[in-house]
Amino acid sequence: MLNVDEIRDHLESYLIYDGFSKILQSLKSESCIFYNNLDSIRRELTISKEKLKKRKTIAEIINELMIEKGIEKPSYIYEKAVISRDYWSKLISNKIKEPSLKVLYKLAIAFELTIEETNSLLSNFNRAFSTDSSMFDQIIAYFINEKIYSTELIDQILDEFEEETLFSIAN
Repeated sequence: MLNVDEIRDHLESYLIYDGFSKILQSLKSESCIFYNNLDSIRRELTISKEKLKKRKTIAEIINELMIEKGIEKPSYIYEKAVISRDYWSKLISNKIKEPSLKVLYKLAIAFELTIEETNSLLSNFNRAFSTDSSMFDQIIAYFINEKIYSTELIDQILDEFEEETLFSIAN
């Protein structure tokens, strides 16, 4: 595993040489191209409507990830994600319909999702990494893309870049 200085240098290089744009480019699926005819617009709108119907709840996603990753104790995830037991309970009972972007990031890191899996999680809640993403988002994307899931290290680097930490305060 890389040490803090190596990660800092690599992250600075990543930010300078537009590594984030390269991640975005690799995540691009077929983009919607609207032609100037009504049939094309109707077809695209129908596809979008079907995608909305297929959205999963946060509870469904958490349950699927717990099974897929072979995690038997929910406390492993909510403690690693620094999510309070009360908030976790609200998530898994669907009392929270639209988790914040930071909670989605915490879950992605706690479940050790790949950048593609994280993008899928975000898109389920109409969120995405984008070209106008903040420095905070770019740093989070960097760590996920590099499969570095150390919450302490992520917070340390966020703090060094004068960004709000992600794991220091529980939801």
